[in-house]
Amino acid sequence: MNTTTRRRLGRGLATLGLMTAAVLGASAGCSSASDDCAQTNSCGGGGDGGGGDGGSGAGTPAGCIPKGSDEAVKDDCGIWVSLSRGDDANDGSSKAAPKKSLRHAALVAAERGVPRVYACGEVFEEQVEVRPGVTIFGGLDCAGGWVWKEDTKTGVHGPPDVPAVKLLAGDGTTRLEDLEIRASDAETPGASSIGVLAAGVTAELERCAIVAGNGADGAPGAPGDPMPRAQGGTAGNPGRNACTMAGDGATTPGGAQVVNMCEEDGGEPSIGGKGGDGTFMVGRDGEPGEVGTLGQAGLGEPNGAGTWSCATGTGLGYAGEPGVDGDAGTGGTGNGSLSAESGYIGISGNAGTAGKRGQGGGGGGGAKGPGSCPGGATQGSGASGGSGGSGGCGGKPGQGGGAGGSSIALVSIEATLSLNGCALEAGNGGKGGLGGDLQLGGIGGTSGPGGTGVNLSRAGCRGGDGGDGGRGGPGGGGAGGHTLSIAFKGTPVSTSGEIRRLQGSAGPGGLGGDGNGANNAGESGSKADAQEFP
Repeated sequence: MNTTTRRRLGRGLATLGLMTAAVLGASAGCSSASDDCAQTNSCGGGGDGGGGDGGSGAGTPAGCIPKGSDEAVKDDCGIWVSLSRGDDANDGSSKAAPKKSLRHAALVAAERGVPRVYACGEVFEEQVEVRPGVTIFGGLDCAGGWVWKEDTKTGVHGPPDVPAVKLLAGDGTTRLEDLEIRASDAETPGASSIGVLAAGVTAELERCAIVAGNGADGAPGAPGDPMPRAQGGTAGNPGRNACTMAGDGATTPGGAQVVNMCEEDGGEPSIGGKGGDGTFMVGRDGEPGEVGTLGQAGLGEPNGAGTWSCATGTGLGYAGEPGVDGDAGTGGTGNGSLSAESGYIGISGNAGTAGKRGQGGGGGGGAKGPGSCPGGATQGSGASGGSGGSGGCGGKPGQGGGAGGSSIALVSIEATLSLNGCALEAGNGGKGGLGGDLQLGGIGGTSGPGGTGVNLSRAGCRGGDGGDGGRGGPGGGGAGGHTLSIAFKGTPVSTSGEIRRLQGSAGPGGLGGDGNGANNAGESGSKADAQEFP
């Protein structure tokens, strides 16, 4: 048990002791001598599923029940355990040779068919699993002859991240008397602190105190990528100069198309359109960028006189359309679920979706050739257009934040439980984890320039820039942890005598990624005496 947990338990010990003493003193139910429970509506009979009369050691021979007797019960009543006097090498069959571990003693009692354990009023720092049909009698004053003392409790202080006591499923009635059960603060991100976990078992708990520590905060969601931006687009290729190719019918090829493969967009490409070719008679149109609705190609220079130029609407290639931003992940919402293994599973935030790739820019239009070229050629091909840049890739999404761990004193899953004169205290629920930040989309590739004209022929036109990739969506925040005295699935927990319940603070939901700009925080946890789960 870590120092923080010890400090917290120490601070709460005085309060818990007073609370437990009040409960135990009124374990037969509310009366005119104490109307506190009536004022707080915490008396038995109307608790979490109906009251009942608590009887010590139900199913145990009368001579083997320590409560109310001035003498210790006989050795052959069960298995004996003492932290200070015991040794797990002992067989535990007598007060003179007790076991040291309560966990081990409970196991041996079940295996030997003597399903009763008698425990000294000491603190056992271990997780204890109790098989069905086993009874543990705590509160024995071992220094005073192993007799039952009303003001003595046997402590079970469990390690972090696991329920302190697990009541295992099966036939037979499990019974715990005079135990103070404490779960440590959870340490692993998102882990819960649970005092007692009972699944598929019939069990009776009498004169008990069950304390859960604090749930751990949820883990933050991973960012979309360590790099702030996704892969950028490829720059377009330049067109070639006029007269590169001489002779009637010669063609100057336009800048070749460029391709950017985007992994996050299903491996699909963004393509910058090829530049228009230059010939002697005309300049040819460029090719449009892919894939999208914009990124139109520039027009080539027509034959004859005209007003063609490398301006928008004529020879200049159009820029590609930017990619669509990814959707934000939703925050974690809902109560979560109960688990027979860990006790509780919270709701994490959801990851965003990836941004889409930007469209490639259109290729620039080509120009027609000059009447003569350097070197004596009487005809020559015109300058060609540059290709469009390819679009940037879409940004990766942020991952969802983890759920905060819950603090639950008692978890009942398809079990039949009854409590008589017990105190149940929950700590604070853990904060939901922050959603992961998004990755920005890649910058679109710049377009390629057109080739240069010769002897008064016009230059080829520049292509269009590639569109930027869309941003990834930010991750949603994780749900906050609950603070609950009782959580149950199936039959509500039956109560009798005075039952006291205390809770700490519910954990707030984690904010969504990128400062919760998408308003996708997780839901805060709940605070309740008892909460039902589906």
